Amino acid sequence: MSYKTHPFWSVEKLLAPAKNSQGQPHLNVSVLSHHIPKTAGSSLRVAFERALGGRNVYGVYANTGASAMSKGEGIWLPSKAKVLHGHFKPHINHIKTFPNAIRAVWVRDPLERIWSFVGHLLALKEKHPHYILLKAKLPKASLKSQESIVNELILNNTIEAFTNTYSRFFNAVPIDEFSFVGSKHKYEEGLKQLSDLTEIELKTLQVNRRTSQTYQLPSSIKRLESHLPHEYKIVGDFL
Repeated sequence: MSYKTHPFWSVEKLLAPAKNSQGQPHLNVSVLSHHIPKTAGSSLRVAFERALGGRNVYGVYANTGASAMSKGEGIWLPSKAKVLHGHFKPHINHIKTFPNAIRAVWVRDPLERIWSFVGHLLALKEKHPHYILLKAKLPKASLKSQESIVNELILNNTIEAFTNTYSRFFNAVPIDEFSFVGSKHKYEEGLKQLSDLTEIELKTLQVNRRTSQTYQLPSSIKRLESHLPHEYKIVGDFL
């Protein structure tokens, strides 16, 4: 499940291996596009690539420096990169490393995001490392269905990273400090706002979507909202 890099980047990295950091900022990057899993991030990355060309959009994932990026450490980047998009957390050091970039992120109803995320893991099974984590951490009786897994995760906080996603993501840089916060539930409207803000013509695409936009959560799952007040407090105004 690693991100596939452009073949030209391997050559560029060999010839110019220096990392970008606070002391060696990347002035070409104009957008730090943070992808919280199951918030339309895959669709957005493809939209950026189609608008700017693949060589101008660099995916920051596990195999391309997401950990270092999340810690505010130095990271190798293509010189032509205009948009950095991927699973990395915001860090205060990014202001100096990317002085010309805005922070952008999308959010989704916390319950719906967890439900979708679990469905994603069940579809991929052992192909995704988080599915293996589910099997290791949850009681076997809880693994019988998507509904039972979500119940176990939320009621018992079995895997804190799954149920406190927003709390963990925005702990260093508050959501109010982002230049753009889009709602997965108002995707087309948000995409237009992001296009205007970045002056990049982004078109609506649907990638990696496993559930219908009209799908309704089971009533038993909806009742769990009261167990996630900390998550709704962070993103509620942006949904």
